[in-house]
Amino acid sequence: MNNELKTMLESIIQEALKPIKEEMQTIKGEVQTLKGDMQTIKDEVQTLKGDMQTIKGEAQTIKSQVNENTQLLKAVIHRQEETDAKLDAISTDVHKLHGEINYIKEEMSDIKTTVDFTYQKTTKNELEIFKLKQN
Repeated sequence: MNNELKTMLESIIQEALKPIKEEMQTIKGEVQTLKGDMQTIKDEVQTLKGDMQTIKGEAQTIKSQVNENTQLLKAVIHRQEETDAKLDAISTDVHKLHGEINYIKEEMSDIKTTVDFTYQKTTKNELEIFKLKQN
């Protein structure tokens, strides 16, 4: 009877443990799935880290290029300011020369008038001299 009781108890325990074992198997399966999911997440995080490093490198390259472009632009602006100053100086010189040319034209006109007057006067005087010699 002892053996029978023992067998019966083992059978009852086995029957009672069966749902627990099944639940444990389900939990083990879910844990394995979670482990797989965790590994997938870790792999994706590593991929993201690599992508971030690539982006950081590209951003640094872009930043360097922007700094270089900024320096070039500043140099171009400075050169343009110098060119504008030279152009203003040339413009001032042209206006001054224009004024001097106008003054010279006026002086030449006055000289021409004086020469014309002198020519006329000389011609008149020569005519008078000629007439006086004739008489």
